[in-house]
Order: sequence, then C-alpha cells, then structure tokens
Amino acid sequence: MVLGSHAWRRILFVVALALLATGCGAIRFQRAWSSYEPSNYEPTSHAPGTGAGMPGRWKGEWRSEWNGHSGGLRGLMTRVDDGHTRARFFSTYASLLFFTHETVFHVVGEQDGVLHFEGEQDLGQAFGGVYRYAGTVVGDSFRANFTAENGDHGVFEMQRVD
Repeated sequence: MVLGSHAWRRILFVVALALLATGCGAIRFQRAWSSYEPSNYEPTSHAPGTGAGMPGRWKGEWRSEWNGHSGGLRGLMTRVDDGHTRARFFSTYASLLFFTHETVFHVVGEQDGVLHFEGEQDLGQAFGGVYRYAGTVVGDSFRANFTAENGDHGVFEMQRVD
C-alpha cells in the first residue's frame, strides 16, 4: 500500500504533536526535579521508623519481566496527606525514548520500618491500559512491582537521592 502526500503529512503532524507533548512533559518534570525542596509537612529524616516514607527525589531503573525491556527511572514524590503520596515518574527506554506519568500511592501500612503502598494509573490502551503497583520503602530504598492490563509486569527499583 502506497500512502499519498496527504496521508504522510497527517502522520508527520501526529508524530510532531506526540514529540511536542512528551517534550513538554520532560521539561515540566525536569523543572520540578531541579526545584524540589521538602515542604514543612514532610519529615526530613529518612531512617526506618521515622514515618518519612516516600517524599523526595528517587533514581534507579524499571524492568519489564514480560518483554525484557528496561531503562532509567527518576521519581519525584510529594506528600498529599498522611496516607497518600503523589509520584511523578520520568522513565527512559533505549536511551532515546522517554515517558512521564503520574500516580498517587496509598499507604496501606508500616511495620518494622517497612512502609507498604499501592496504587494504580490508567496510561491508556496504547501504553498497556491500567497499571497497578504494590511496593515497599525501607529507609532510602524504593521497590514497586507493577502489572498492566496488557500482561506487562515488572519492577521499579530506586534509591533516594536527596
């Protein structure tokens, strides 16, 4: 099948819009990452048992156990209230592609210095549908397992960088 010039223009327009949208998300994330300062409502100690939990800047990697894909991952987490943390992620793939998304994690418990949380986010069918997360924070280590409606599953592993 040969595409006419009108079809190529439409494809290029859609690609340009997608690049612009992801580029704007990357700029917003980088600006928030660079200017992050803990609020007066976020604990400054990150030792287990202090209740510091997730707020702060995190860096590590994501891995899909479904298809073997992996890449860099940065997370910027801010406290919403006592039981919720907003997580904004910037992930890379093949050092060329990047994606930003945001979710809210719900703290489901804390015992012996281990904070347990869960959350979910609908990234749209093109990106796997609804992703569900369940994880832990122990001191300066973050780990979350994810599963998606399309069958993808894997892990986010990060260390606090603040």
